[in-house]
Amino acid sequence: MAIEGVFSNLTAAFDTLREAFHDLGLTVIEDRPPRGEVLLVERLGNLVDDLGGWTQESCASAAEAAQAIAHPPDLYRARRALGAANEGLLRVQFRFFGEAVSYDALEALLSFGRQRGREWAGWSKGVVQALDACRSPLRASSGACLQAWLELGERFGRTLSLQNTTIGQHVSASPLRAASSHGDKLT
Repeated sequence: MAIEGVFSNLTAAFDTLREAFHDLGLTVIEDRPPRGEVLLVERLGNLVDDLGGWTQESCASAAEAAQAIAHPPDLYRARRALGAANEGLLRVQFRFFGEAVSYDALEALLSFGRQRGREWAGWSKGVVQALDACRSPLRASSGACLQAWLELGERFGRTLSLQNTTIGQHVSASPLRAASSHGDKLT
């Protein structure tokens, strides 16, 4: 696949991920029952806001990388932008898998819903489903990012192939000249 297609897939994968986190945010924040402010719900809402913000930044960086590939390509700008997109994606993955969908977090969420009644139980199950819906776009974004790195590396390899046949300058002097130029006496 051409590099333009790889970067087009990258931006599409990041856009899908952004939409998944947007939908998660709607479920967590907008769909919650109107009664009762709870610390668990507030923390989850803050985490989802963070994940959405980092994903949005990563989308912008992926789009910049795709623009940098366009004719004429600026591979250094593409590398920097792809690095920023990848860094944001890693941050999202770390927080998502470490905090949002860890066993303890999901168990606490479902237990909370069971303790609070039918309305909260429905909300917590909806949140778990929305969290699960983010897994596939995260995997797709990771795969697209890897493909972009591979394609960019291949392009750099072809572009930066240099060959130098001149190793340096070799200067030699005969021993007689070298000694007389220093003012030494020859015997």
